[in-house]
Amino acid sequence: MRKLSAKEAREISLAALGFRAGLSSLDDAIGNLGLFQLDTVNVFERAHLMPAFSRIGPYPKDSFQSWAFGPKGERKLEEAWAHCAALIPRSDWGLFEFRRNEYRNQEKFIARFQKHSSLVGWISKEIASNGPMLAGDFEHEQNRRKGDWWGWSDVKVLLESLWFTGELVADGRQGFARRYALPEQVKLKATSLTEHEQKLELIRKAAKALGVATLKELADYYRFYPTQARPLVQELVLAGDLVETKVEGWSEIAYSPKKLTQGFELGERRLRLLSPFDPLVWFRSRAKRIFDFDYQIEIYFPAAKRTYGYYTLPILFDDKLVGRVDLKHDRKANVLETQALWAEPSVKKTELAEMTPHLVAELKLAAYWVGAQKVNPPLRGNWPLGRI
Repeated sequence: MRKLSAKEAREISLAALGFRAGLSSLDDAIGNLGLFQLDTVNVFERAHLMPAFSRIGPYPKDSFQSWAFGPKGERKLEEAWAHCAALIPRSDWGLFEFRRNEYRNQEKFIARFQKHSSLVGWISKEIASNGPMLAGDFEHEQNRRKGDWWGWSDVKVLLESLWFTGELVADGRQGFARRYALPEQVKLKATSLTEHEQKLELIRKAAKALGVATLKELADYYRFYPTQARPLVQELVLAGDLVETKVEGWSEIAYSPKKLTQGFELGERRLRLLSPFDPLVWFRSRAKRIFDFDYQIEIYFPAAKRTYGYYTLPILFDDKLVGRVDLKHDRKANVLETQALWAEPSVKKTELAEMTPHLVAELKLAAYWVGAQKVNPPLRGNWPLGRI
């Protein structure tokens, strides 16, 4: 059994998740993480744009648009139900064939397709004739908003259902609207891997991305139940791909790849802002165990019940999570508003003084990246910045 100190486990995890020297491109970022979780909240910047910013800095957002959502000849990514709705490398699309089959065999999808069989056939013919289409491109009396499914029309519900089951795929996006296509139109093919082989490969990828992780954390990365992941993990241990690992202070046995990813280094940019949906923090109990960081998103709380803010971003300094900041990009005024800024209770005054110049620099970098011309200081919180 491999043994790691708490500090070693923390730094191995950071290095595995892409916080190390040498990363400089969008390809580097997705290569480490394996996915970017999609989210619609745009109060600062959309969640799928942020993991690359956290790791490689202020890349041109137009390049992300063509890289992730552009025409099939330019696009490097595809959409899949991976962790949640996510962007994944095109080469990994086949690894989720088992999941599309699972949806295809669910009673609710079978019943929905049977009920609307003629409409399903019409949708497929329209896409076959016209090429990839947005939901709004379909001219049909059943393409009108109504009360259920977020007000989606029957056409939109079926488009999403057909995407879940793999009869349709995403051919990029226009704005943030998904463009639907037949798999053959974007040259996506079913994998030759068996269902079992697909699942094993995803667990391998999860272990590589996390560096060191418990069974539940490995399962969560690509949304397996722990009971589903346990035999897969044990098979990989027996094959020598994963190593049982005892980490100082962890009550559960962890697992790590045979070859550990090392070399954690933030360099001169010692402080980074993270998305709430960054793999470093999305499994909340892991963030608490590794970083002693108790984190949740408060967007679903009434304003009066929020402690830290609407959409706070975790703050990473060196190898610690030291605070959170609630940012809002006022696009009309070209201003980045620091609505609230909080340091963790464990942060000492001397540490705060050391970190503050780095935070100011990172906020200015974030403003430059999103196109804001000014950063306003925090309106509330326990981390004063003064004039920025």
